[in-house]
Amino acid sequence: MEKSLQNEYTIPIKVLLNHAINEYLDSDTFQHKIKKVSLIKKIWNEREINKLFEKLINDLEPYRTKIQEGLNNTADLSSSEIEEVKFIVTEFLIKADKRKLLFDKPFIKFFIEQGYLDAAEKFITTARKEAPQLKDEEIFQALRNVWIMNSLQIYWGLPVEMTPSVYAYSMLYPYTDNFLDNPEYSREEKIKFNKRLYGVLNGEKLTPESFIEEKIFSLVNQIESQYCRDTYPEVYESLRLIQEAQTESMRQDGDKVLTYDSILPISFFKGGTSVLADAFLVKGKLTINEMHFAFTYGTFLQLLDDLQDAIVDKKDNHQTLFSTKRNNELIDNEVTRLILYIFKVNVANESDTKFMTLMKGVISSCTLIMIMDAAGRNPEIVSSELYKELESYSKVRLMYYKKFEDKIRDSIK
Repeated sequence: MEKSLQNEYTIPIKVLLNHAINEYLDSDTFQHKIKKVSLIKKIWNEREINKLFEKLINDLEPYRTKIQEGLNNTADLSSSEIEEVKFIVTEFLIKADKRKLLFDKPFIKFFIEQGYLDAAEKFITTARKEAPQLKDEEIFQALRNVWIMNSLQIYWGLPVEMTPSVYAYSMLYPYTDNFLDNPEYSREEKIKFNKRLYGVLNGEKLTPESFIEEKIFSLVNQIESQYCRDTYPEVYESLRLIQEAQTESMRQDGDKVLTYDSILPISFFKGGTSVLADAFLVKGKLTINEMHFAFTYGTFLQLLDDLQDAIVDKKDNHQTLFSTKRNNELIDNEVTRLILYIFKVNVANESDTKFMTLMKGVISSCTLIMIMDAAGRNPEIVSSELYKELESYSKVRLMYYKKFEDKIRDSIK
């Protein structure tokens, strides 16, 4: 890690990394009071969500064929029937949000008005057209990054839109992840792939040697169409950093057992550089404070992913802060620290705009629910004591998150 960070970067990556790690390690001294919700209120919220959802399904029944066509990528998304479907679903989301059934403060209507759903629709339509070989789950994986970039656009008061860079960067990692996660490729092949991609990100003109390189090099060209290398050098530095972090993270799958002190900087480097690149691709240039915000945002999202994947990672011998723990008590400490870290780095300050304050609150609330959801899906990863404590803060019982997701899946089969 230290050796890899000795390269000359204008971006103060070592400062960002050390700052985030110190914030995380010191977060157990941070105090944040979260409002508790009674069991009766949880059950009431679940029933109200179920009622709204049943109405949604009934309202959508006349359009079931069109919905299936849309899911199968055969429907005209601009047709009057699809427009009506969008209206019905939007109304459902706004009603549930307004009644505070999952969050204390409504925000979905604001997001929709800012263009969140429009950007998502444009991304999905473009991705299906330009990358028909990708599965829907891979496109929706990429959409998660679009939403992160959209959240940064709102945070800085920028228009929510799918720019060439938002599209290209969000599509880069379904391709690269698929290659790097594929056990059919050797470690040597993956190292070669990373070196060639690093070269292209560094401005080298390489001829693609495979279909995946052709796609990836084309996406880099799309970024270049928006950001001139000479004018925005840090955009390309940030892309090289995330690629360097991806290479570094391969150590987590090696035979060598990593210590806690080794895993922590690898995870923070990978997660932090990912959203740091998001930020540069959204804004072009960043102040040091803006870099700190984006980098820490990425670090806790990475830890969240690691928590959600703890069981699978343990089975696959992928070493993270959560998959290497031997008992619930140790995982409890890490989960608690993660929650406090998220709230600590998202505390609003006097210099924040109204959009910044709003987004910090939304980020804290959404990530807390994601932690609750992870515990609800896999109660065995935490102690019964922490499970009960997490549930005491939730608007619904923890097991309900997965039940509701299953209900949605069943309704669109």
